[in-house]
Amino acid sequence: MKKLYFLVVLLLISCNQTNQPCDNEIKSNGFIADTDQGVMLASDNAVDLFKSIDKAWFDRDYEKIKTLVAEDATLRFASGEKGEGSKDLINLIEKEYLENINNGTEWGWTTDYAFSVKNTPTDNPKTGDIGEWVLAEFTSEKFNTIEWYQFNEGKLINWYQFNSPISSE
Repeated sequence: MKKLYFLVVLLLISCNQTNQPCDNEIKSNGFIADTDQGVMLASDNAVDLFKSIDKAWFDRDYEKIKTLVAEDATLRFASGEKGEGSKDLINLIEKEYLENINNGTEWGWTTDYAFSVKNTPTDNPKTGDIGEWVLAEFTSEKFNTIEWYQFNEGKLINWYQFNSPISSE
């Protein structure tokens, strides 16, 4: 019995030993124009922040939105308008909500996917190099929407929205 126990322990120890080389190269793909940078997958933290904003947007929870959006956040709407901070985002949400209600369109959307990426490190970071980005796509009765969210230190700092109307043919 002792020999069997010893054999099992020896087997577990020998199977647990890995001698793999350490790969310090940053895994990335893609490119960023005029830089040596690439793009790499980022964390679930950014996706979780996106989910919080998405839920607050759907629920029209403006107090929550205020906690998630930096006051100097840059907002670029699909209409071409620009905004800044949570106040402008809240105004957009309320405007969209009222338009939907007045037109008899259901308020809401399906979030089709979301993932986070970030730029590889650089010695001279620019605005787009800071934090992590989330790309999300949504489907509603009227539009397919793609949005980019840039998060830094737990706050939305940049947001871009692109819409493609859904054909009724």
